[in-house]
Amino acid sequence: METLIPVSIIPFINALEMLIRAYIRIFPMDMLRYLLGAGGVYLLVNMGLKQALAGRKIRGKSPERKQMWREFRSSMRTVAIFAFTGAVFIFGGIQAGVLSIEESVVTRGWLYFSLNVTALIVLHDAWFYWTHRLIHHPKLFRRFHREHHKSNNPSPWTAYSFDVGEAFINAVYLPIALFLISSSGLAIFVFLIHMMVRNAIGHCGYELFPSWRNGRPVLDWLTTVTHHDIHHAQAGWNYGLYFTWWDRLMETEHPLYHEKFANAVRKPLDGSAVAAMKKPTISLLLIAAVCSFVLAIIQSEPVLAQTSSTQSSPLSSMTEGIWATQGHGAHVKFEPCVENRNYLCGRMIWAWDPSLQQSEDDLMLGDFRWDGAVWEDGWLVNPEDGKTYRGKITLLENGVLKLKGCAFIFCQSQMWRRVEDVPGCVRAQQAALPAEVTMLL
Repeated sequence: METLIPVSIIPFINALEMLIRAYIRIFPMDMLRYLLGAGGVYLLVNMGLKQALAGRKIRGKSPERKQMWREFRSSMRTVAIFAFTGAVFIFGGIQAGVLSIEESVVTRGWLYFSLNVTALIVLHDAWFYWTHRLIHHPKLFRRFHREHHKSNNPSPWTAYSFDVGEAFINAVYLPIALFLISSSGLAIFVFLIHMMVRNAIGHCGYELFPSWRNGRPVLDWLTTVTHHDIHHAQAGWNYGLYFTWWDRLMETEHPLYHEKFANAVRKPLDGSAVAAMKKPTISLLLIAAVCSFVLAIIQSEPVLAQTSSTQSSPLSSMTEGIWATQGHGAHVKFEPCVENRNYLCGRMIWAWDPSLQQSEDDLMLGDFRWDGAVWEDGWLVNPEDGKTYRGKITLLENGVLKLKGCAFIFCQSQMWRRVEDVPGCVRAQQAALPAEVTMLL
């Protein structure tokens, strides 16, 4: 006995069949694009050229295989979402007659083709910057962007490692752009290849972009590998994808970006503190000679020498011991900053929530400058939301640290104590610490 299909649902069945066929057509192409883009960059840069590029490696350690396997799994989900979005919006729009893709470049000429590709890339950078900043909001970060920032030290496989929400946000850009800009199939193909390769390169961990002799990027309007690597290390900065202009216009580019880039390409940055230390001038040598003479006079006076020796350095008072954050959620070890030994930096060495634990190469706070009374003008990353705050640190008379961090006009304060000064559960907490950390207590 034959089953009759109601006439009313035939259009729905036809649309579903069209959607399935479109998905089956798009998914292998998106999968191949990811495998060739991310896999190709990984095999070429991170494997084949790792010895030749050793001098341009941004961080000391490489991502672990466990991390890269997690990135690959979440990227497969992203590929599926990209294919589904393309099938629904692009093929659906074509079938509905509201969207058209030109089959030949000749229709409008090669000049239009060049402008077409450029427009798709420039608009995508703007889309990415503003949606990227949006999902860094504390109320959205954990739902939309946490998966990507689990890769604190990224690899090319990180390129598509998204939460479901972030994958949809990135996927809908192209359908929206195609509704606004008449595009050819070749222009779309070039845009997608550029997007994938640039994304994978931005996460490879080796600075591949050229630099001038003074340590600055040759193409300073493009985001370099260092530019995006800083974002993974300190999430409150450098939101741009392809270009630096949005970060500079909105003042979200890391203030030490150029010095970090110069360090990645192993060149001194002219005019920077690093360059000044590496290339002493005659003036600096004269100052050093005068300082040595003054010190010799001071040391010849017993009273002055005794007074000087009894004054503890503000840096040493901070770097002694390990500090517990408010609520004892994390332990932080202060140290002199690598790029300027007179500045204060700090690393998270333990966290109550293991998912918040940073790698030992990453700073939780840094660039705090001593002004004679407080440590000021530094930054601090909140691991809960990945947001970076500007602020200051005050060491109170009772040995407690008062940290004040501000984002725009909104400020928060916390009190930190040395671990041994935290009442009650200190010893129980120590039992959960790694042996090398416990030895420091």
